[in-house]
Amino acid sequence: MKSKKHKKRNTQLRIGTVLLGLILLLMLFFAIFRGVSIGMKIQERSQPPGAGRLLGTDDLGRDLLSCILYGAGISLLIGFTVVLLSAFSGTLLGMISGLAGGLMDTIIMRIVDIVLAFPGILLAIALVSFFRQGIVTLILVLTLCGWVSYARIVRGEVLKYKQKEFILAARSYNASFARIIFHHLLPITLPLIVVQASLGISGVILAESGLNFLGIGLSPLVPTLGQLVDAGRNHIFDRPALIIIPGLVLFFIIIAFNFIGEGLRKKFTR
Repeated sequence: MKSKKHKKRNTQLRIGTVLLGLILLLMLFFAIFRGVSIGMKIQERSQPPGAGRLLGTDDLGRDLLSCILYGAGISLLIGFTVVLLSAFSGTLLGMISGLAGGLMDTIIMRIVDIVLAFPGILLAIALVSFFRQGIVTLILVLTLCGWVSYARIVRGEVLKYKQKEFILAARSYNASFARIIFHHLLPITLPLIVVQASLGISGVILAESGLNFLGIGLSPLVPTLGQLVDAGRNHIFDRPALIIIPGLVLFFIIIAFNFIGEGLRKKFTR
């Protein structure tokens, strides 16, 4: 009975891992055996699928399959980078806030409240408009919007364990602030951080695609999934593949990470 229950609880994790693995394998397969060429050839714009171009070309004469592979790679790169930076900074600030208390806790939590007072996508749009377009700008903006969730969760966990015997014992032996954080508190909070990161990466990818869909993320000349979906709206009736295929790729990437995150949440909370 226990093994069946355990198997049921990990179904979502298995589905998400398999789905993400298939996406990555397909990307690697096409990138190695077909190559990725996103050069513009205006004379070949809006070409239908053929032997040399499996999905045809877009309005700029770029190979649509190559653009989708390139865009998916950018989404995954930005998603993983933003989550790593957000998790690191949010975890560190959350631990400092919860463990130090007092004025430090008040300052950090008021900053968190200010950031959370704005809807994430609107705050990202406002920040992006002040900086030059580029992948570094997009990563920094999404990180500035994303670290607060980690800070709040980690602070709550630190407050829960702050008065436990092992923390009081470490303080009585004059353990350093850093040792208490990295040696005692981090191992306890790490499963929660991993779950939050796995659930948050789909949100980051969706936000990145949304900004590019609105034309304020990366340069319009850089093929991203959001930009491809936006460009495909003009051909939804004559060439629906221009919007459907990039949209499906984005959909399956987000679904894969959602399944992984939900599976990890059930695994660590059982």
